[in-house]
Amino acid sequence: MEECKNCGTPIEKGETCEKCKEHHEYIQDKNEESMFDFEPQQHTYETPKKRQEETSPEPTSETTTESVPTVPVQQEAESEDPFLFSEKTERKSFKRPKIKWLIAGILLVLMSAAFFIYSQITSKDTLYFTVNNKMKLGFINGVGEMVLETDHDSFYPVFNIQEESGINGRGPHHIVKGYHFTEDLYPIMQGDAGETQQYGFIHKSGEWAIEPTYEQARAFYDERALVVKNGAAGFINYEGELVIPAQYPSAKDFKDGFAPVYQDNQWGYIDKNGDMLIDPVYDEAYHFNDGIALVVKGREYQYINTNGEQVMDRTFDKGYAFSEGLAPVEVDGEFGFVDKEGNMKIEPQFRRAYPFHEGFATVCLDEKCGVINKGGHMVVDAEFEQIGWYVDGLAYAFTGEKSGYINTKGEWKIDFEGRSEYAFPFYDGAALTVRRVENPSRGEGLTNIFEYRNKNGEIIHRFKPF
Repeated sequence: MEECKNCGTPIEKGETCEKCKEHHEYIQDKNEESMFDFEPQQHTYETPKKRQEETSPEPTSETTTESVPTVPVQQEAESEDPFLFSEKTERKSFKRPKIKWLIAGILLVLMSAAFFIYSQITSKDTLYFTVNNKMKLGFINGVGEMVLETDHDSFYPVFNIQEESGINGRGPHHIVKGYHFTEDLYPIMQGDAGETQQYGFIHKSGEWAIEPTYEQARAFYDERALVVKNGAAGFINYEGELVIPAQYPSAKDFKDGFAPVYQDNQWGYIDKNGDMLIDPVYDEAYHFNDGIALVVKGREYQYINTNGEQVMDRTFDKGYAFSEGLAPVEVDGEFGFVDKEGNMKIEPQFRRAYPFHEGFATVCLDEKCGVINKGGHMVVDAEFEQIGWYVDGLAYAFTGEKSGYINTKGEWKIDFEGRSEYAFPFYDGAALTVRRVENPSRGEGLTNIFEYRNKNGEIIHRFKPF
C-alpha cells in the first residue's frame, strides 16, 4: 500500500484513487522482492462492509457482506517497523504468488507492539512456534527442545501485531508475540482457510481452552481478546464470554485500558467494559502509550491524552508513536523528535526517523541509515541499507550482501555470512531468522528456512514451514 499523493487515501501501487480519481504510476522498488514489510501493518480487524464502503464509490444494495472476513492493511500513519527501518522504501507491498503470500502472511503476523521485559539469558520457560515435518504446529523452548506437539495445522496460527499508537505500529517497538507462547491462552485457527475456518484458543497443554467458534481471533491484551462474530468485531474475556458485543466494523486490541474502535465512519476509544470514553471523531486512531495516543484528523497528525484532549498546540505532517519520552514527527519534509509537551528536542534533519528503543533510534540520511542517541548524536554511521531496533544491545542490519546483528557501535556481533531474508529482534535470548536457500527439488527455485538463533549466533532450531 501507499498513500495517494493528492488526498492521502491508502491505495495499491499503480491504481487510481477512488476518492479523488488521481492515477498513480507503479514504479517497482528494487527492494520490493522482500515480502517482509519493514513498516508493519496495524493489527486491526476490518469487516468486508467497511472495506466496501472505503473502496467502492457507488455501493449498491445488491452487494452482500461476506461471512468470513480477512485483515487487510488499515489506513496508517506510517508504520511501526516492525523491525527493519530503511530509507529506500517508504512502503513496500507483498508479492502475491501463492507460496510467497503464505510466507508473507506468517512473517507479517509475527509482530506485536506490546512492551516486554527482555531477559539477558535464554529462558526454558518461553515457548516458541515451530512446525514439524507433517506441517503441524508445535512449540520449542529457548534451547531448541521440543516441549509441545499439537495436531493443529501450521498454516495461519493466529499471530498478533499490536501497533503502539501509530505508524503502522512503529510505536515503541514490537516484539514477536506470534512466535512465542507468552500467555496461558494461544489463539489458533481450525479448518481450511476460507468458509470452514474457525478460531479458538488453546492451553499450553495443546488442548482447547475456548472452542473454535469465531471467524477471527487475536491474542489477549489487557484481559481482553478481539474476536469476530457474524462479520463484526467484539471482545471476550479469559472464560470466552463476549463481554463487549461484536458490533464494530473495525477494532484494534486493548492497550493501557483503551481500544480504538471504528463507529459511524470514525475512530474513537472504548474501555474494557465497552463504554465509549473518547467519541469517534478521528480518521485514524492508535494505541495509548504513557497516556498519549497518536490520532489523525484530515491530513494532520496530533497527540491526545486519555480525556481526548490535544496535548500540543501544534500538528504535524506525519507522526509516530511516543517511545521513551520522544516521538518522531515530520515538519516540512524532514523528521525530528518532540517531547510530550511538543518541544522539539532533536531538530528536523532526517529524511526518515523511527522511535527510540533502549535509548537508540534508527534515522536515515540520503540513501543510508544509521543510529542516534537521545542527544541526537550519530553513534552508528549512516552506512546501512536497513537497521532494526535494539534489544539487549543488538539490532539486525544489512548492507550490500552482508547481514547479521550489530551492537550500538555499529560493529558486527553476529555475521550471517551472507544475506538473511528476514531477522527479528531477540526475545528472551532467542531470535527468529529466515534464510532463502537453493532447493534441489525445485530446480533453480529457492526455499525459505526458518531458524532460531541464540545471542552467540548459534542455530538452536531449524524448520521449513512449507
